[in-house]
Amino acid sequence: MYVLHPITVHFPIALLLVSTLFTFFALRQVRGAWVTSAYHCLLVGWFAGVVAVLTGLFDAARHLTGPDALYTNELIGQVNAHAFTSIAALLVYGLALLRHRRQPDLLEDAEARRGYLRLHVLGAALLMVGGWLGGYLVYVAGLGVR
Repeated sequence: MYVLHPITVHFPIALLLVSTLFTFFALRQVRGAWVTSAYHCLLVGWFAGVVAVLTGLFDAARHLTGPDALYTNELIGQVNAHAFTSIAALLVYGLALLRHRRQPDLLEDAEARRGYLRLHVLGAALLMVGGWLGGYLVYVAGLGVR
């Protein structure tokens, strides 16, 4: 059976990080186009992230269970760290999405803007760590390529 997770991770990573970048562009150049583009990247990226997490859970279960599974406690710990940071990033970006949906003009309010930007920065950091851990699992640990 073909591995699904690697196919689904690139778009959410790119869209969520671009959403953060566009949000910062919106602060520098107060234009509605940057805000709209950032929101759409956040929305589509979040839903694509849900698909990536679901396929990741499916692929991890397939690789780490069963009679022919090649795993060690260290590998399971690395898979769990990757899953935890990726799900945490998705939750943080989900909170940012909810805030933006409830208050579309939040970039104009200083206090709301600070909280929203913190969510974006935290989500981006978690996403990069989760992506690095995923790359480690594939390119160093060889998960899914043997």
